[in-house]
Amino acid sequence: MDGQNWHLNMLKLVGSWVAKGNTDREIRILAENHTLPGYTVEQTWLDVQPMIAGARRKNFAPANNNEARDEPVPRKILTLISDVELKEPEYLIDDVIEEKSLIGLIGPSGSGKTFVALDIALSLATGKDYHGFGASKGLVIMSAGEGHLGIPRRAEAWCKHNGSNLHAASFAITDRAVDLFNEAPLNAFCNEVEEIAKTRGNPKLIIIDTVARHMAGKDENSAKEMGELVQTADKLMHDYQCAVMLVHHTGHSNQDRARGSTAFRGALNTEILVKSLGDNDIIVSCDKQKDGPEFDTMQFLKVSVDPSIALQQVVMSATKNNLTDSQTLAMDAFYEATKGNVASAGLALDEWRPFFNERHTGDNTNSKNRAFSRARKDLVKRGLLKCSDDIYRLGDKAT
Repeated sequence: MDGQNWHLNMLKLVGSWVAKGNTDREIRILAENHTLPGYTVEQTWLDVQPMIAGARRKNFAPANNNEARDEPVPRKILTLISDVELKEPEYLIDDVIEEKSLIGLIGPSGSGKTFVALDIALSLATGKDYHGFGASKGLVIMSAGEGHLGIPRRAEAWCKHNGSNLHAASFAITDRAVDLFNEAPLNAFCNEVEEIAKTRGNPKLIIIDTVARHMAGKDENSAKEMGELVQTADKLMHDYQCAVMLVHHTGHSNQDRARGSTAFRGALNTEILVKSLGDNDIIVSCDKQKDGPEFDTMQFLKVSVDPSIALQQVVMSATKNNLTDSQTLAMDAFYEATKGNVASAGLALDEWRPFFNERHTGDNTNSKNRAFSRARKDLVKRGLLKCSDDIYRLGDKAT
């Protein structure tokens, strides 16, 4: 039996066991007999626990069987240090985001946080590499506190830009912010997640965008109330064995740290800082990576792709500052000429050269063409561009 069929079969079995009044401990024993080859009993229990919780939320249990419903979940928490297996971090996106981790994606208002969150989300939802980093394909859930009409347009633009099929993306969004502080609406949200998980598998990532929209009037500056939000995020992370991303604003006086209580940053495994650079660029850097090295800072250009905007990785400005004027003009012309094209597409010289010549100050067409020829050869030599079959694409040192 493959994993998908096992999941569907276990959903039915767990529902029937809960309906019969079995306790969590009894269901654990029953489920152990259905462990897939190659899996441990503990892995089976981790997969089955969200099914039990979902069945109880849906009132499958007998009305008077409080013992079964309220019994604490038995879970081993102590291990001798000598028995702990040392493992390298396991990543959702290689060297960027770890599995089963709490991520803070922070930035000033209008910096492009949601664009960056969607870029990450859709890489996972489609299985497409995240700008050269491998992505583990799986379901992504976004509780969107704002931009409900804009997000589908941005997702469509992302798929066009990256040559992906929107209908094949395992990505679901809410039509309003989920109330994370009250049991009934939180349970209703989890029930919907579990319904989608029947066909798409458990989520790999849940995104809360933004923290402010999900605080339900609570005080961001209160360590206690921010701690309640983190506690809910931890519960989602443990119930679904997934990563949770909290999108949050930076402070007004300090745009390098998250707004409100320091309890927020203290709880994170990874903190990603988003800043705007001029009108069209976004800088993404790693300010905290608890169990691994921080990833290198990246720069993105917002490119127009019908019906919205997508992000295209570009050369860092510090690198561009080392280029000659003609090389810089050639790179700028390259980015401008590729607007609206999928990221995997390249440019022929006839598509690229007119953008360069239009802005070059040479006296005639021949001098402009010579300057363009020198610049493009230099950019290839420096690894910023690469050429294959007379088609130019971004090189390794530009991405």
